[in-house]
Amino acid sequence: MTELSPARRVALDILLELDETGAYARDVLDASSEVRALERCDAGLAMRLVLGVAASYGCLDDLIDAFCDKPGRMNARIRNALRIAAFELIYLGTEPRAAVSQGVELVRTRAKSAAGFANFVLRRVAENRTLYLEAGDIRDVEERRLVALARQGGLPVWLVEEMVRSRGFTAVQDAVAAELEPAPVSAHMNPLDKTAEEELSALVGSARDVELEGEGAARHASSASTMRLPGAALGIPTARLVGTDLLRRGGVAVCDLNAQVIASAATMPGSCLEVGAGRGTKTFIMAAQAERFEMERETVALELSKKKSRLNRRRLERAGLAGAVHCVTGDGCNLDRTLAHIDERACERRLFESVFVDAPCSGTGTMRRHPEIPWRLLPEDVEEALPELQLALLTSAAERVKPGGQLVFATCSVLRQENEGVIESFLGSEAGRAFELAPVSSAPVFALPGFEDVMAYVREHEDARGMFQTIPALGAYDGHFCARLVRT
Repeated sequence: MTELSPARRVALDILLELDETGAYARDVLDASSEVRALERCDAGLAMRLVLGVAASYGCLDDLIDAFCDKPGRMNARIRNALRIAAFELIYLGTEPRAAVSQGVELVRTRAKSAAGFANFVLRRVAENRTLYLEAGDIRDVEERRLVALARQGGLPVWLVEEMVRSRGFTAVQDAVAAELEPAPVSAHMNPLDKTAEEELSALVGSARDVELEGEGAARHASSASTMRLPGAALGIPTARLVGTDLLRRGGVAVCDLNAQVIASAATMPGSCLEVGAGRGTKTFIMAAQAERFEMERETVALELSKKKSRLNRRRLERAGLAGAVHCVTGDGCNLDRTLAHIDERACERRLFESVFVDAPCSGTGTMRRHPEIPWRLLPEDVEEALPELQLALLTSAAERVKPGGQLVFATCSVLRQENEGVIESFLGSEAGRAFELAPVSSAPVFALPGFEDVMAYVREHEDARGMFQTIPALGAYDGHFCARLVRT
């Protein structure tokens, strides 16, 4: 009898917990004492299996169910054990004999009588891996091309179809190739923490502006390999960072490079309203950039969730960046009510030099980091619900922009409906007639010393109207969108 690896046993326990609780994979992994008790190699494998299965389970089930007489009657314990082995066979390229053997033993730990069934199913999965990934079961050539692309990334076909419609086949091909690979990690440094840079230097060799690596990054953005963003540290080894107290004390905030670029674009002297602050990562970056460049700045950071707003406030306080930031809880679609106490204090309806809408979205540019996204997302979310909410937030926020001020709209989506589509709808509305599109690269902050490379990078990723869009790829950072509008 083959000895079952501890990594696979732990992975199964966590996947069963995810099924029962609906929690997010990364949250459970971060809190798991079982993962922490594993040797480093085993812990890495367990995490890869959990995140991979969470990201691709729809595709895994398609192939598993093809060899089951009654797939609807399979219990969660057996199904998740089969998913782990199938993920290894289809996406990790594990040697078939080893993957099948380990999968059978994993099933045996939960249902001894099902070992023979597991052996049969997994052998068929191994035999049909190539046919499945190439969509050899699809006759129509164009449909086969699309289905194969979806299967190779472990994604729903409808979602890949939307992505291709938005960004073209080649760009989505690059994104799909990176879908099941770890995303590069970057962080932003707190300029008030005098030892943060030195400590990051010890982790990555150079704390400030480490160059992007990887063929995908170079092909996707030719200037990215030399682009330097003030305050950014790239190529962070996550496990080593967690072993320090940099995060706890607010010395750095982990944030994708392209998100840092957008947060920097929204930073300017004067008053700022941030709608959709979340846990405050971009709030942190804007405050850090303002401190770094000695900007006189006051921010109202608005978030619907009280819990997230509290987390934002606590991190800013630990970092020493809270002085000019007011964290407010409320609905961004009803700013008159949400900002009533601020208006009352100002004895007028408060307007701002800069309003930044970091809109809730599908997250399709960050699926490598959030594996639940593709299979929890629904077509009606991206066709109707999300664009309607985004437009409502943008329209509400527009009323709070001073004449001559900027309105910045951002998402972490690659879908046109949530990005250019929302901007076009806004500009065609009554509220939008008071605004004109301006290139993101013309944001005032990019005229400051040190942002020359960033300005060139942004221009490289702008469309003809100046809207900024990045797409994930191997070695490259996440997919983010940003549009900048100026009130006339």
